Amino acid sequence: MDFNLSQEEELFRRSVVEFAERYVKPNWVLVDDGKYPLINIVKRMSESGLLGVPFNSRYGGQDGSFTMSAIATEELAYADPSLATPVFYLLNTAWPFIVQRYGREEVKEEALPRVVKGVGFIGIASTEPQGGSDVASTRLEARRSDDSWSLYGEKNIVTGVSLIINDMDYGGFVTIARTAPPETRHRGLTTLLALVKKDGVVLNGFDYGSYEDIGRRGLATNYIRFNGLTVKESYTLGEVNAGFKILMEGFDIARVLIAAASIGVTRWLLDQSRDWIKSRVVFNKPIASYQSISFKYAELATRLEQARLLTYKAAWLTDRYFILNDSSVDILTVATFNAMAKMTAVELAVETALEAMRWFGGASYFKESNIARALLGALSYYVGAEGTGNIMRLIVARNLIGREVT
Repeated sequence: MDFNLSQEEELFRRSVVEFAERYVKPNWVLVDDGKYPLINIVKRMSESGLLGVPFNSRYGGQDGSFTMSAIATEELAYADPSLATPVFYLLNTAWPFIVQRYGREEVKEEALPRVVKGVGFIGIASTEPQGGSDVASTRLEARRSDDSWSLYGEKNIVTGVSLIINDMDYGGFVTIARTAPPETRHRGLTTLLALVKKDGVVLNGFDYGSYEDIGRRGLATNYIRFNGLTVKESYTLGEVNAGFKILMEGFDIARVLIAAASIGVTRWLLDQSRDWIKSRVVFNKPIASYQSISFKYAELATRLEQARLLTYKAAWLTDRYFILNDSSVDILTVATFNAMAKMTAVELAVETALEAMRWFGGASYFKESNIARALLGALSYYVGAEGTGNIMRLIVARNLIGREVT
């Protein structure tokens, strides 16, 4: 058993660290304050070869792995603990990969090179106003004509619509839609690549709006209303009425990358806190000398190592299943470990951020300390996005104990 990164992975990690130090770290607060466009960093990502790591080289990718993608996501989160940069990165890795896995050849040849070049974004449109985790209750309707679908309904809490409209030449969403009566539940859902912009032209058949996020403000959260958006039949991903499984695979991939982002922000919080508790003097002693603080720091640092090991095992399993087609690894194992990783790492990030705010005291309440920015970024995955903590527990329980009793 070897806990070291391979030589290739370590060289890749160093290249990401160098990139992040140069382009992300100096600008992340400006991105969060809306004073520096995230697209500037995205362009640099493309120039540096960071986009499309697990994509096939025939589409401009690097024939890399999700372990490498997790490494990149972790380091980007360490450099941008508001999480705008790593969230862009993980979304535009996981969901285009689903297009590569299930899309038709002409669609893959159209979409994936644009993602790699930094002029395209493919996200996820799953959540609806009535709920998010209950995907089987999807109401968005896809009405079929001869060679296309027309979408009617609304998706809520969709990341990246504004980014596509304002800054990209191309983009859309892996979208789950109802293509059979509601009583069919998950057996009546189809996954489509619904473009909202192509070749610099915003398409007709939808409108959208933005929420005012409390955190991770460099990457807007939107809602999108479909009123007849046309999706060509060739943009169907997989088989009709078999979209639920495809969507779940996308969530599995995204979850391990979310865990990696949470590892990165937790590292940043502990590093910032270590410097503070060593230098902050109360009653003539650094506050690190008080066991109530130093013991809690030790506990969080230990749990960080536990979460990192779990996350990278999950990434290793994800590679075995999706990249290497290892028959000894099944999708339930991947889903279980990736849910474990997201649950563990996200909850640790939020707990660490809250503890850091206690250590910083009143100073943490001001933007200048930046601790609160990290807390608000981590909260976006604590309260939802690819499943809440209790949904992760439900997945793990069902897979380990059995669906019939859970």
